[in-house]
Amino acid sequence: MSTGKRAYFQYFIKTFTLIFLFSSFSLHAQNKNNKCEETSENDLINFSTLSDVESSIEHATGWSKQDNGRWISDKNRIPYTDEKTNKSNAPDRKLGLDNFIVLEMRKLMINDKQYNVLIKKYHSGKYEFPILREGWEDFKALDYYVFEGQMLKKILPHEIPWNKKYAVNLNVFARGTIKEYDKKHWEDILVGQVQQVANAEKVNGWNLVLAVFPIKNGDKEVCRFRLIKSFDNSYLPTIYTSPDNWSRIFDRSFYEVSFFKFKDFIRSAEENYIAVDPNVDLVKDPFQNYYNWGVLKYKTGDYPAAIEYFVKALEINPEPDNFLIYSYLGNAEHKMHKFGDAIGFYDKALELKPKDVMDYSNWIKNYYNRGVSEFNLDDLKSACRDWRKALELGFGPAHDFIMEYCEDE
Repeated sequence: MSTGKRAYFQYFIKTFTLIFLFSSFSLHAQNKNNKCEETSENDLINFSTLSDVESSIEHATGWSKQDNGRWISDKNRIPYTDEKTNKSNAPDRKLGLDNFIVLEMRKLMINDKQYNVLIKKYHSGKYEFPILREGWEDFKALDYYVFEGQMLKKILPHEIPWNKKYAVNLNVFARGTIKEYDKKHWEDILVGQVQQVANAEKVNGWNLVLAVFPIKNGDKEVCRFRLIKSFDNSYLPTIYTSPDNWSRIFDRSFYEVSFFKFKDFIRSAEENYIAVDPNVDLVKDPFQNYYNWGVLKYKTGDYPAAIEYFVKALEINPEPDNFLIYSYLGNAEHKMHKFGDAIGFYDKALELKPKDVMDYSNWIKNYYNRGVSEFNLDDLKSACRDWRKALELGFGPAHDFIMEYCEDE
């Protein structure tokens, strides 16, 4: 295989590898010779504890009531209330009253406690000369809101309150804005800012109220929502969350999505909560508790700690009957560029063929993942063998790689 092809393959394969646990994350750094660089001990300390995206909303309809009483809408943008009468072409007006590129829900660990992070990425900008309104500069920004996971149940109760408006005070632990996030390592900036709040080095002065209005009209189910910024005090959130004021929350503007999409946005984040207990000696099932801690640490990017917890679980039960603990160990070692160790764990995972047919598709992907690690050790023959096995057992994404890179193997 030529050096150019291998470089392209290593780039392309990033979007597929290890997908039964995560999708699309960077596998390794490369030097000029296309070899994987070794990871130093210091590199392993500087991990991010912000998880991958758990759920997202990419499209919503923004509505606003015009001065003449009529409603108008736009995609991912709430129009100004004088949109039809004010024909100004000022660049800041194109942003609308509110806009977003995507809403994301992620997870963040703060002192071993799980929090959810609501992230709104949006278009923004500023004037170089604000008084003259000249010299406009476009940029992308994001707002983030860190809150306890239990609030998700309040945002969307399991008994859906159809056709009822309500608002939830998220009691935000930390909130911030990152401008030009697309040009920065914004995940690390976010984690650092939140850590400052946790260490009492920075005071959080903001809050967020999430207003929700699930509507059911025959077969049609939609959900309207608003993100209402507030100061971190008891007075303003109380105004918005008071039932006496709920009827007026959606009188002027809101976003609207299908109820299915909004439900998935909240429930997917809620279902990713992992039950763990710090008092390991007091739990009834220490193996499961260590395993859960390992999964949690893995999902929030702390791969050394994840491996430590998984190993502790195996010390309690050296012969688990579930392949997933070895799959996670393989993935964690791979993320730390320890490809030989990763292969050893994938070997053990493949020895534990699942009895439950529902687990079979995930088990097959260990062949694919092992092939990725073998590829990174320049063992293309073994990688192609594993990718062919994965394809034979029904894992379709291996097909294109086999056709392109394994014809001579």
